[in-house]
Amino acid sequence: MIQEQLQAILAPLVAGSSFPNLAAQDATPPYIVYQRVVSNTHNSLLGASDLQNTRVQIDAYAKTYAGAQQLASSVRAAMQGAAFTNIQLSEQDFFETDVRLHRVSLDYSIWSR
Repeated sequence: MIQEQLQAILAPLVAGSSFPNLAAQDATPPYIVYQRVVSNTHNSLLGASDLQNTRVQIDAYAKTYAGAQQLASSVRAAMQGAAFTNIQLSEQDFFETDVRLHRVSLDYSIWSR
């Protein structure tokens, strides 16, 4: 399952503070939150394929902008070294006023079986 593979490569970047969908209530930055945006199966005239394309959003949170940028750089490096095929589609910076944290959001297309 692609979510398990993501957890395996992202968790070491933040000493285990990598969360699917939502950060833990007591999470201390820096941390990573990832979520599956959409997952499409591929079919051909021969029928269903086991090939799947999943779009994933990975958010890097930190107290400082520089910290969020550094964590995002680590995420990019980890994704480049991943055993599954992936393409980075976009990247965007945010400041989350409610928790007073900087966030870099990375969007990936992942191909897996």
